[in-house]
Amino acid sequence: MSEVTILPDGVQVVAQESETLLRALAWAGLRYRVGCKRGGCGICKVQLKLGEVRYERPIAESVLSDDERVEGICLSCRAVPITNIVIELQEGDRLRRVL
Repeated sequence: MSEVTILPDGVQVVAQESETLLRALAWAGLRYRVGCKRGGCGICKVQLKLGEVRYERPIAESVLSDDERVEGICLSCRAVPITNIVIELQEGDRLRRVL
């Protein structure tokens, strides 16, 4: 299990082993702007501020470039935390609680 802190709100959720960031947020009843949920559109990009993630499936260069990876950008629909992490949503995105 990994602890995920979401900025700017400071909300914390737990990601189970092999669970993507997006899935962990969904289990916690949280949502924000997402697209295809399969790693093909890039709408769910977040800034990885601290920690490490891995991808269990390849991500197309057209969706997430090497430069973006170096800058700490990751796809929340495909990124699986391997340590406790801190992420920041894109400007204009916000968390919503879903019942």
